[in-house]
Amino acid sequence: MKTNFINSAFTSITILLIAGCASMTQAPSTPPSATVRIREWSAAYYGSAAAGKGTLYYNGRAHHFTISGGGLGGAGGQKISATGKVYNLNNLSSFSGTYHGISRGLTLIEGKMHAKLTNGNGVTMYLAGETEGLASSMGAQAFEVNLTN
Repeated sequence: MKTNFINSAFTSITILLIAGCASMTQAPSTPPSATVRIREWSAAYYGSAAAGKGTLYYNGRAHHFTISGGGLGGAGGQKISATGKVYNLNNLSSFSGTYHGISRGLTLIEGKMHAKLTNGNGVTMYLAGETEGLASSMGAQAFEVNLTN
């Protein structure tokens, strides 16, 4: 009985927080500095771990990068394919670093995710994507992004 109450409470809180985070993960309407495409795999059980790779499209060139990290909130496992807009990127060297932010999503076989991540240089990525697996995600995230070329 106690376990059912805890699971119900966790589910209810997750739904409320996902709804509350909706506006915080939407990109501004101004033109971005660059765009990104990311493929990532994550697993979570209250805490989460993720790893993947991506491509940054900046000043007419493609730059590859890796992404790894973790966070708090969520449960399950999923594959994420996301695209996004990058803001405040004034030079390529400012892209790498540790990004912090929030994410939200729900995957029941297929689903959607949204995230807003900002690094110490002020570079912000707004991501939206498709997910595959069985997972709910909502909470604080921290990712290390490193250019590979």
